[in-house]
Amino acid sequence: MATRRVDSLPQLLLGLLALAVAVVLGALFVSSAVKAVKRSRDTITVTGSAKRPITADLVTWNLSIGAADVDPAAASRDLVAKAEKVRTFLKNAGLEAKEPPVATEETSQKQGGARVTVYRLTQEFNVTTSEIDKAESAAGKVSTLFAQGIAVSAQPLQYVSTQLGQARIEALKQATADAKRRAQTLVEGLGGHLGAARRADVGVFQITPRNSTDVSDYGINDTSSREKDVTAVVTVTFGLSS
Repeated sequence: MATRRVDSLPQLLLGLLALAVAVVLGALFVSSAVKAVKRSRDTITVTGSAKRPITADLVTWNLSIGAADVDPAAASRDLVAKAEKVRTFLKNAGLEAKEPPVATEETSQKQGGARVTVYRLTQEFNVTTSEIDKAESAAGKVSTLFAQGIAVSAQPLQYVSTQLGQARIEALKQATADAKRRAQTLVEGLGGHLGAARRADVGVFQITPRNSTDVSDYGINDTSSREKDVTAVVTVTFGLSS
């Protein structure tokens, strides 16, 4: 019986030794995992923004005239006469317009106790030009067409920029730099060091009239003003180091 106890003693020691090693390794693994989690949580998130001024270099302007008559030929003659006066008006203003095909519509209306067919014709004039001053001058004189008996429908001028894409990129660069400066200031004030960026979320761009404070969750794309601001917002998460 004593021999069996002696033989079982080394096995017991080996088992205890294996258990001790497992405990130590487990503790090291847990410690490493905790440090990794801590490192992953040592972050700071800041939002940066920037405005990039931009000037429209193109303008579009849409006008339309109409004519209606129970006699289609009479409606056509009336439209042709009006269209010629609009063309002359635009030519005198130094502008050219594209004219899509005439739109036609047949409707009925009550006349003399009976319903008759009325033929409505519409002609559009679409102006696109980089000579914005000329377009603005013409828009200010469109009432002269009314003085000639032409009821023209003139839409507001639409100001656009062909450099909008580049302006967005520049605004985004400045917004990202702004976010980094803010994060650097905060971290240095707390005695830490700013690490690499880990995540960046870009907000919608706001294209607004110059010095406007309007914002929208869906973004703004202003075409009513010649002078604009392109505003970019970016939220960046940075890592921290000791």
